[in-house]
Formats: sequence, C-alpha cells, structure tokens
Amino acid sequence: MPFIDVDIDVDEFVSNCRKRDIKELIESLVDSGHLPKSVLKMSEDDRRTLGEIEFSEKLEVLKSKYYSLSPEEEEFFEKVFKRLL
Repeated sequence: MPFIDVDIDVDEFVSNCRKRDIKELIESLVDSGHLPKSVLKMSEDDRRTLGEIEFSEKLEVLKSKYYSLSPEEEEFFEKVFKRLL
C-alpha cells in the first residue's frame, strides 16, 4: 500500500464524513489493531446497552451447547421460554 502524506485537520475530516464513512473508518482502525473489536459491537446499534450485547453473545454460545444441557437445565429454559415468549 503506498504511503500518502496529507495535511488535513482531523476534526474537519471527521465532521465531513457521513455515518457510513465513520463506520468504515472505525472498522479499518479495528482491522489494523488501533481499536479493540468491542468498539464495533457498540456501533452496531447505539440503542443497545453493553449488557444487552453481552446477553446476546452468551445466547449465541448457548445455542451451540444444547446437547450439553442436563434435563434440569432444559426444563429451566423451557420455563423461561413459556414465561417470556
């Protein structure tokens, strides 16, 4: 990748970017190791809290563990489903 030397004010650059451009910039900074991956999770949906994001991630892991559940754990989840769904 060629080196490009551009003298531009960072605030001016960012203020002229569209939301999609900012997201692409953040993704690039994450890919290059300048920002942690957790930044992307926060930008996916600004309305979601960190707790909601963590809960969703845990549910995703739990989906793949179905066959590891004991009968008691299955029963527990069935009660939760019946109450909430």
